[in-house]
Amino acid sequence: MEAYPSEYLCHNLPLMLVRGLISTESPPSVLNASKSDSPIGLPIVDDSFPNGAELLKAFTEGAEGGIWEPSAVKTDRKTQAPVFRVLAVGKDYQLPAKKASPLSPVSVSSFSSSGQKSPSVHSPLSPLSPESPLFPDGIISQFWLRKYRNLLPAVFVSFHEISTESEGAKSKDNDLVKELNDLKKQFSERNIKFVAVVVSQKSILQSIDLNDRISYLRKNTGLDAKSGLFFLPPYSAIEIQAFAKELKQALYPFALDFYSILLKHARRKRGRNGGSQSPPLPNGQLSAAGWNIRYEFKQAAFAEYRQEQDVAIKLYGIAYESLLDHFHSIPIDSPRWNEARMLLDSVAFKILKCNLYQCQPVMAQKVFNVHIESVTALVERNFSSKDTYSYFAWKAQQYWLLAQLLDLVPEDISPRSVPFTGVNSTVVGPDFPSANVLHHSGFQYLCAARLTIERSRRATAKSLSGPIDSYLVPSRENEQNFDHTRLVLSLMETAYTRFSNVDGSQTRMQAHIAHEIAQIHFKEGNYVDALKYFHLAESGYRREKWYNVLGSMISEAIVSARKCGDNFELVKLQLESLSKEFAPWNSGVKNISEFLVGSEVAGAEPVYSVDSDSIVSFVDAHFAFMAAEAHLATTVVGQLTLRSQHTPAVAAIRISSLQLNFIGGMKPIVITHDDILPGSRAQKLEILDITGEVSNSKANLVFQPGEVRTFEISLPIKTLGTFTASSLTVTFDEKSFTAKLEVQLASVPFDEALSKWWIEDGGKLYSQRLTSSLPRSIKIIPKQPHVDIISGLKGPAYIGEQLAIPLTITSREEEDLKLSVRVDVQNVEGQFNVPITWIGSDSSSDVIELGTVRPSSSVESKFSISMPASVCDLVVDVTVTYQLLSEPEIAITKSHTIDLPVIFPFQVSYDLTPRIYPHRWPSPFFVYDFESHSPPITKRWCLSAVIEAVDFQNLEVRDYDFGLSNVVGVRCDLLDDKPKALPRESASSDAYRYNFIIDVTNNDATEKRIATADAQLRLSWRRTNMGSDSNEMVDNSFTLPTLKLTFPLLEPRVLMDVESTSSEKVHLVYFIENATSHLLTFSVTLDLNNDMSLSYPIRHQMRQQSYLKDFDEHDHASVQEKIPLQHANFAYEGAKQVGVRVLPYTARRLDYDLLPLAVTSGWQRVPALRVYDTHFKKSLSVFPASEKFRVDFKTGAVYVNISSLS
Repeated sequence: MEAYPSEYLCHNLPLMLVRGLISTESPPSVLNASKSDSPIGLPIVDDSFPNGAELLKAFTEGAEGGIWEPSAVKTDRKTQAPVFRVLAVGKDYQLPAKKASPLSPVSVSSFSSSGQKSPSVHSPLSPLSPESPLFPDGIISQFWLRKYRNLLPAVFVSFHEISTESEGAKSKDNDLVKELNDLKKQFSERNIKFVAVVVSQKSILQSIDLNDRISYLRKNTGLDAKSGLFFLPPYSAIEIQAFAKELKQALYPFALDFYSILLKHARRKRGRNGGSQSPPLPNGQLSAAGWNIRYEFKQAAFAEYRQEQDVAIKLYGIAYESLLDHFHSIPIDSPRWNEARMLLDSVAFKILKCNLYQCQPVMAQKVFNVHIESVTALVERNFSSKDTYSYFAWKAQQYWLLAQLLDLVPEDISPRSVPFTGVNSTVVGPDFPSANVLHHSGFQYLCAARLTIERSRRATAKSLSGPIDSYLVPSRENEQNFDHTRLVLSLMETAYTRFSNVDGSQTRMQAHIAHEIAQIHFKEGNYVDALKYFHLAESGYRREKWYNVLGSMISEAIVSARKCGDNFELVKLQLESLSKEFAPWNSGVKNISEFLVGSEVAGAEPVYSVDSDSIVSFVDAHFAFMAAEAHLATTVVGQLTLRSQHTPAVAAIRISSLQLNFIGGMKPIVITHDDILPGSRAQKLEILDITGEVSNSKANLVFQPGEVRTFEISLPIKTLGTFTASSLTVTFDEKSFTAKLEVQLASVPFDEALSKWWIEDGGKLYSQRLTSSLPRSIKIIPKQPHVDIISGLKGPAYIGEQLAIPLTITSREEEDLKLSVRVDVQNVEGQFNVPITWIGSDSSSDVIELGTVRPSSSVESKFSISMPASVCDLVVDVTVTYQLLSEPEIAITKSHTIDLPVIFPFQVSYDLTPRIYPHRWPSPFFVYDFESHSPPITKRWCLSAVIEAVDFQNLEVRDYDFGLSNVVGVRCDLLDDKPKALPRESASSDAYRYNFIIDVTNNDATEKRIATADAQLRLSWRRTNMGSDSNEMVDNSFTLPTLKLTFPLLEPRVLMDVESTSSEKVHLVYFIENATSHLLTFSVTLDLNNDMSLSYPIRHQMRQQSYLKDFDEHDHASVQEKIPLQHANFAYEGAKQVGVRVLPYTARRLDYDLLPLAVTSGWQRVPALRVYDTHFKKSLSVFPASEKFRVDFKTGAVYVNISSLS
């Protein structure tokens, strides 16, 4: 880009000049006027303005106005922030002259009110001004662009400080008003927006009259608060950013108006100039066509200032076409020829860049192609030939310029990953020639480098006739002395860097460019750099298998390595050249030593290790195991197949040793060359030493070109794991050094000739296909155990139990073994572990040593488990580990799993029924306690517990313990005079039944309707199936969940009992209890014929279903023996209907004698007694208070056995 003035290439942004922030010199003016006036009014802010540099940075941030301007990319104009090119000027700044003699600065103040005019009526840069560099026939120059880019602003911002001292404030304000009015007048004459920023060291709150003074300034200067005069009090860093942003936002429309006025002015001049086909003017003045080009260019530039890229493209295009036609009127030997050429290049560059701003890379490439073709035709038409160094220099410059531009363009506009399609390809898509694909900058740098090479060739050519185009190039003599090679290398290296930054899809081009760079360095004798780029190119050529190109390059790389003294690269390249792929380049060599000559160093023999993946290796290797799995302590068989594809120029090569390396812990296998051994096609190797760090063997390792050999190896395995053959180290021991070739078996491509298993039969070899997906890997699994594990567990386990489990381990090995047992117990989910205890051993761990076991003999052990207190499923893992005495280093294991469910041992159901209290209640007329108003009333209850064992045959209940706790409001007395032996409910039943009699006495001073208590039953039990040894029969404890009991205290109740039954008479007794302080009146009726049964009370059958998985819901009758129930009519003796009054805290007794009329034996249904409370209007329930009754819970009927009692 250095060949072009920056004004021709940089993007045009609205210019804002800022004065008064920092002490600086103004931009140098290129318009050196012949007369000078006083500069614009001096700034009032002195050089010590606080934070001036920080404020200027806030103004200049966001846009540079360079070659590429990111803010100019096509976006939504409404959301786009305004962007200015901001420059700081000093006190000596002067506006460029408007109408003055060329090259003379004139102050705006020179246009005084006297009415005098400038001696020249033309612009200093006009072709009509005699002293202008364009006089008389120039079109336009960079000085005009520099004028609007650096000197003539659209907005001028001047900072002034207002004094905060009260003394003389009025006089200072008047001086400031006069100064601002003078500046405003001067800039308004040029349509430049003038803005004043008044800075104060105090805020309005600190200086009361400051607001009035600012208003006075605005009123007397005519500068409004929105866009003319701004006030800036003391500020912070954030406020600086906000102020700069708001100021630019407010001034941006004025800047656009400024360039709109200039654009319209240029358009009017273009219209007055007339057609472009007017005849040439006398005295060599600029023709009308030239003036039209000038005005079209100005319009396009002003449109670019307004950021109207689409308008600029159109106007620049018109100027470009007109300028091409204008070349017919410019002599090729005139200086105007080169000026027009430079203008043509800059206009084409502007059009290309504006298309990129519009996100149209295809159109940008079309513009570039059209420009190249147009200039090529122009050169061919005006010069003898385009085959000159100047033409190729210009063309290389265009590609270089485009490449530098594309380095700045974002990837979303010009993608870096677009593949190169070639300019001669047919079509990429419909109506889309591949020549119009805009490639990334790497391709452009590459084209520039190749064109520079052509330029160098043309510069040294002797047959040059006719005029030579001197545009952008030195003379022929200086061109021949120009360092073209340095320029080509710079362009090539930059192109390689750009290709390397792509996503990896253009590696072939990287290799090709690196090869070209290496060849240039090689020809220049820069062997270090040549070897560097040879190395970069080799990897790409190897990957693509371009051996023809790689072979010649290796020959040059070997020379470079030898010249540099890089012995490693020399050995590496010479080993690679041994491959048969490079036979045409090494046909004169007879043995391997000649290949490796030149690598000697003084002193100790060096060792060079070369990875086969980094070269084209002449050694191919394959390893396979016979089986994918093998047991421990067995012998595994593997085959190593080796092929040497060295060049036929070497008759045979001798490999000093082979080392096969494994992953997983297997020792490497080293095969050493031995000339005595035969070199047969297939060899079975004998492992000579397996005790060291490696396993050693010997074989004949002399290979002919293309020879394939198979080495079969048998190894004893004494380690568990998975072993994989990873690499093969091929060693060549030469006189002065050792070379090692590392062959990575995982990266060796599949070869049908090698990937086989070879079998020798009758002196002949046969191949067999390998079935394993990874034949070079083998898994060593434990040796098959020959022991049997038998557990003596019987039935499930029960919660809280101390369970002993016997183990019997029988050996089926043919020799003695040393054995140990490990037991792990945990729940199925693995949430917790359960500890164990070995019975008969002092071992506190989970492992017990059982010593030596003879063949076909057994050993026994026993462990106990403390079961959890909740239902769960346990898994018992028994692991037996043993070693044969002949192989103590090999451990053999066998596992045995026991699924152990833990359940409840018993299921219990409860029934709470009332009973008749045998004693009289205390008299209500006697005072027992001065604090209590009622006597202590006792009610009797019976809690029946029916206990069923899950496994009744093997579980025995030994004892029980029953108690009450958390009794509230009453006294509970438990009557337990019977022995603690739980009786069976009946001879044929598997259930235990026991009745607990509870007397509940209300001894509280306050009356309570109910009382509560917690009942707890604990059972002591043992297993009966653990053998006859009393030590194995352990008593266990099972505590049932707490039972919540509720006792009604004040509710009246009716209890029924039978004192005697016979075939002749049944004597029934009814008790009506009144535990309240009220006198109750009841209507009592005995119903003989009605089918309605007694209303049996709500029963307290509290079954523990939460811990009984298989206990279905059933009533109390399901556990009673099945008996036939009959209906019979009775005659009776007693009151059929009577009214009964019951005093408070008393009980009334009613007696009835029933005479059976039809049936004289068996269970007979008794008549229903109805008790009705006449005051509270409710019926009382009748409760059977004896076990002599049976109740049908489906119908509520009560039955009595009339023959059971006498």
